[in-house]
Amino acid sequence: MSQSLAQIASYLGGLAVHLRNLGAEVPEPVLDRYDSGEIGFAITAQLPGSNDPKPALIAAQEIWQPTGSGRFERSEYAYDLIDYPANRRRAFHMHDVSEYLSRLGVTAHEHCEEVLGKPTCDHYLGLPVYTGYDGLNALLACWSDPGLLGCAGLRCAR
Repeated sequence: MSQSLAQIASYLGGLAVHLRNLGAEVPEPVLDRYDSGEIGFAITAQLPGSNDPKPALIAAQEIWQPTGSGRFERSEYAYDLIDYPANRRRAFHMHDVSEYLSRLGVTAHEHCEEVLGKPTCDHYLGLPVYTGYDGLNALLACWSDPGLLGCAGLRCAR
């Protein structure tokens, strides 16, 4: 879905407010313009709770490409949870779309580490995440559940 620059700036601000309302520490987000004409952002938030060994982090990054008439469409994303206190990671990514589509038949992939830094698979097949809210909420659900992330139930992209 194409969006105007003002709509994307509002969306970015909304993502930051959403995380702040959960008690996360979020720096003021910035919408960047690139020489290619694309726009994008990267926000990283510290989640509330244990700081041992360091706080859990959640991040959202998106790239939007121009489609003409001052409109943009999201072309890449990365939503990541690094849960240091629970020593695990979960992520949803869409980048290098043509490579993943030709090699694996999917546009998106996932990362899942039941033990941080020790993945049993480098990339899992994934379904697209439609908005940053969807990506962040799925990761927040993982963060708030003390059980396993469920990596064993995902399909490894080999």
